[in-house]
Amino acid sequence: MNESFIIAHDLGTSGTKAVLTDMNGTIIASAESHYPVYYSPDGGAEQDPEEWWKAIVETTHNMMRTADIAPEKVAGLSMSAQMVGTLPVDVDGKPLRRAMIWLDARAEAEAEFLRNKTGFNHITGKSPSAKVLWIMRHEPDIYARTHKMLDCKDFLQFRMTGVFATDQGMAGATSYFNRQTRSWWPLVLDAMELPVEKLPEPISSTDIVGELTAKAATELGLVEGTPVISGGGDLPCAVIGSGAISPGHSHLYLGTSAWVIASTKEFISDVEGIFASIGIDDQSYLLGGEMDNAGGCTKWFLENLMGKEDEAAAAEAGKSIFQYMDQLAAEIPPGAEELIFLPWVWGERAPVNDDNVRGGFVNLGLNHTKGHMIRALLEGVGCHLRWIFNTVESAGVLQKEANVIGGGATSPFWLQILADITNIKLLQVEQPLDACARGAAMTAAVGLKYYKNFAEVEQTIKLTGAEFTPNQENREVYDTLYKNFRSLYSPLSSIGNNLVPPVNDTV
Repeated sequence: MNESFIIAHDLGTSGTKAVLTDMNGTIIASAESHYPVYYSPDGGAEQDPEEWWKAIVETTHNMMRTADIAPEKVAGLSMSAQMVGTLPVDVDGKPLRRAMIWLDARAEAEAEFLRNKTGFNHITGKSPSAKVLWIMRHEPDIYARTHKMLDCKDFLQFRMTGVFATDQGMAGATSYFNRQTRSWWPLVLDAMELPVEKLPEPISSTDIVGELTAKAATELGLVEGTPVISGGGDLPCAVIGSGAISPGHSHLYLGTSAWVIASTKEFISDVEGIFASIGIDDQSYLLGGEMDNAGGCTKWFLENLMGKEDEAAAAEAGKSIFQYMDQLAAEIPPGAEELIFLPWVWGERAPVNDDNVRGGFVNLGLNHTKGHMIRALLEGVGCHLRWIFNTVESAGVLQKEANVIGGGATSPFWLQILADITNIKLLQVEQPLDACARGAAMTAAVGLKYYKNFAEVEQTIKLTGAEFTPNQENREVYDTLYKNFRSLYSPLSSIGNNLVPPVNDTV
């Protein structure tokens, strides 16, 4: 039997998942492992790269044990990973500090410096360019020992192959990579005074980074020499895994963060508030925006405002705690009786670059219950996604429907709320939690020549058939909610940004 399989690792913010697929992207087996984020009061958000690697090793063994297939049948490995991280490593590839992940917002002064130097207003305190400059300014001893500045996927694939490389999509999110010429950008590097030699080689997502070393193969329980295909960031991999690959198609991801992405044939220069990016397919580009916290808001609510009595009630009803939260919210009418939730709980990325704004409940009254708060939370995320959809449309990319993936895609109740608020028809993708990993696996399948191109891959992605069409009866209440939601950004932003220290305009 010559059947072959692909291993895809999906490295997220809260944990990693190892997934085994066949060449059609069908999930055969998977395993998950979790690790923490280390927050600091100054806006820092870090993760330990060794905890990432430990999770990669653990999930690979557990997944292979579940699948019960011989390692020799693994044709290749690939990866989908969180983006916009910054990790300095020495000449041996050893981390010199914990990674500053995408949520890390402490480099706002450096971002302001770079905006002034380059004229690039899209650079924020969460941009790798600003975070690298922060390390240069605040940790000069670490910078002096730095051989390469890597994102998380780059580091993990170095551990697998001994090769320093990054894919063009990950590079494009750094602010120091020219997405049109697909090369490192001297304009920004000169402003940072960062030598290009400290950066990994940018390659295509379908390129083979290298082969598993003997050491990595032993740790992972796989075969030495197995090819490692680059893959990509979670965002472009999600495009492949969602099936919204061809130009003109869109998808919505609902995870810890959320994003709206449209595939485009041509590069569209950045519109204020959203970004243009490089797709997995070298022939395509992406246009969209990401909000920092969507499912992250529901997780925060669960951990801080749901009690043991709720867990008991959910168990008695035979529901998960998230299904029980949907049940409570479903008892409340659309608009949550004028209670508004603002989901900017750790800054925001699109369509506003604002690391210091914070969220909250507004118009809270004694008449409001826990159910009102949950419904307002779900609707608040919906209002922010509508803001992103509208901004993408302002760039000339019309979206009437979108494929939905991520953990939030398993909630029909939330999907209907989102369809009603955004006025976008939402289509549920099969196995929505595995879309990023599936996208990485199918990228490997193209890289290994099992498919000629991604047009063939698009035909393999399946939808459940569940469609969520906007309910026009709720149009008036949600239009009013959205108007009020938008009016609250400026006052909250002014509070958060008044707390920001003065900008240091020197390197």
